[in-house]
Amino acid sequence: MKHIFLNIQDRIANQVPALRYIDKNWGQLNIPQPPVQWPCCLIDLDNIDYSQAADRCRLAEASISLTVADHHTVRSSAKAPSKSDAYDILDIITAIIETLEGYRVPDTTQALTRTRLQKTYSDQSYDIYTLTFTTAWIEQPNEEGQTVQASPSINVRLRLPD
Repeated sequence: MKHIFLNIQDRIANQVPALRYIDKNWGQLNIPQPPVQWPCCLIDLDNIDYSQAADRCRLAEASISLTVADHHTVRSSAKAPSKSDAYDILDIITAIIETLEGYRVPDTTQALTRTRLQKTYSDQSYDIYTLTFTTAWIEQPNEEGQTVQASPSINVRLRLPD
């Protein structure tokens, strides 16, 4: 799982240069003066649902949230000279969607699919939107019996009677 989040974080950092701060979401935006640079993207796990698959494998289906926030620096009034700059956060969200929609973490996950975009907070200081993506992968036991992440596809081997 850690590999998935680090890979997504690196991909966003490389593909969305407008973001000045990309991190795991540990509640930075809940602090009165958030310790972030604007605009920012915070990554976290909403949930993972598991179901049994073949040969002691489990299918993991994950919901990953990306919290995108930007500080208000310009006025958005219809008469403001640079009002379109007030909507730059929407360009960043579009860039994140284009970067992650259909992306597969190499040798790990199925394609990421965007399932939700929601405005989660707004005040005179900043706007916050939450993007949710889902993906899935197979977990299987290794030779020592420990659960390891496998490729996103599963091969079923039929055992024929002797």
